[in-house]
Amino acid sequence: MRRHYQLYILVSTLIIVGMSAAIYKHFVLGFTFTPGGQETVWQVQAKIEFEAENGPAKVSMIMPSSDSSRKNIFTEQLSSDYQFDIIKKDEIIRAVWSKQEATGAQNIYFRGDFYFQERSDLIPPDIASISDNIDFNDVQEKAAKSIIQSASLSAESDFNMAMNIIAIMNEENDNKNVTILLKNIQFRREHMIQVSKVLALANISSRVIRGLILQDRLTQRSITTFIEIYAQNKWNLIDPRDLTEIPSNKVILWPENTRGLLDVYGGKNSSIHFSVLKQEKNISQLAVDSARQKDSAFVDFSIYSLPIREQNTFKLLLLMPLGALVVVILRNLVGIRTSGTFMPILIALTFMQTTLLLGLLLFLIVVCVGLIMRSYLSHLNLLLVPRIASVLVFVIIIFASIGIISHKLGWEAGLTITFFPMIILSWTIERMSVLWEEEGPYEVLMQGGGSLFTASLAYLVMINPYIGHLTFNFPELLLVLLAIIILIGSYSGFRLVELARFEPMTRQDQEIK
Repeated sequence: MRRHYQLYILVSTLIIVGMSAAIYKHFVLGFTFTPGGQETVWQVQAKIEFEAENGPAKVSMIMPSSDSSRKNIFTEQLSSDYQFDIIKKDEIIRAVWSKQEATGAQNIYFRGDFYFQERSDLIPPDIASISDNIDFNDVQEKAAKSIIQSASLSAESDFNMAMNIIAIMNEENDNKNVTILLKNIQFRREHMIQVSKVLALANISSRVIRGLILQDRLTQRSITTFIEIYAQNKWNLIDPRDLTEIPSNKVILWPENTRGLLDVYGGKNSSIHFSVLKQEKNISQLAVDSARQKDSAFVDFSIYSLPIREQNTFKLLLLMPLGALVVVILRNLVGIRTSGTFMPILIALTFMQTTLLLGLLLFLIVVCVGLIMRSYLSHLNLLLVPRIASVLVFVIIIFASIGIISHKLGWEAGLTITFFPMIILSWTIERMSVLWEEEGPYEVLMQGGGSLFTASLAYLVMINPYIGHLTFNFPELLLVLLAIIILIGSYSGFRLVELARFEPMTRQDQEIK
């Protein structure tokens, strides 16, 4: 009983570890469980210009804010003559360039690649803190309440109310209440802060935020001030200039409550402009790039860190456990006999290079010709090792003959014969020949047919693009596969083909009862 407990603990541990790692990679790192698919990637380049004052120069730029929806897969600073640093303080990330001596016009470039997933920023605001930032005097509060009353006349929801308030606040020259609230207001950000205070007075939560609208082939674009309102159980990003709602995957946002986006020391007449380019990239590769950007151990110490050539090799190797599972199921649960334990797996790998029907045809040709030649060697009474070596030579001669004949006939598919494992085929021919002599042709047909059936079924499983995607992108699921194989290995009951053999015994027991 103690051994069974150890088995269950081992199997449970393997399943939990494998599934937990796969779920983490899917939900946190962005790996997908299905192959294919393209994702929109936005390549954003910032160009900073200023005139240096013939001395040390330092440039500081606030980086875009991070959230669960925006994935940064690549960043690059393109000004090699400047020292570059990333500084994080109070959740604000700054890119800092510095130079000991700068003269004349200066240009600094910074590039980042972003893509977006479904936004999960659905945390509602603290209702009790909505009115904390309201600092209107009596005249301003009266004007704000008048605006709220006007906005509520045609409002059917909080969202409509907020949109009406924003629209009224845009009428600075036509509404005296708006004029009162916007007195001495010069900048767009300060304007939207006043709008946010009016929304707070109407018990609608909002936040003023800056961002860059993403549009393909956009050049010389500046940062825009937006207002985000919480209504209809979600945050809604609004462009106050034309009262349009901006999708969260079409804008890059900067942190709220930050004033200077760009600070230049030792320079004047500074400006920053952005250019945007839209691209389509494979989702799986984006997930890998994003994980690398985060220095994730799942990528740094994984197959993805290998050269491309070795990665392609491991794509095939990682499929072999699936073939092993097929062999285990067919042999231990179904009861199909095969010639060798794992020979069907190697044959299945060969079928992946030759296609199934062509692989079956070439396999049958080589084995049948090899058995004929092996039968001749049996009359010579050779020792085991020389006999197997002779069979290997025969197999190579068969390979060469099929390749040359197929090439002369213009049948280039025959050249794929070289993908077959020669040593395995030699051992297969030897085993079948011995089996023929000891058990007869029926047993050879049963084991040979079982081997081909198992190899064909393993091929169909291994060639499946969804399974291939999972094994390469989630190799930790092999732990789950190992747990299943261990469970099957502990099974000691009847195999499926044995049920028919023992069925008469059960019928006799029922008659006796």
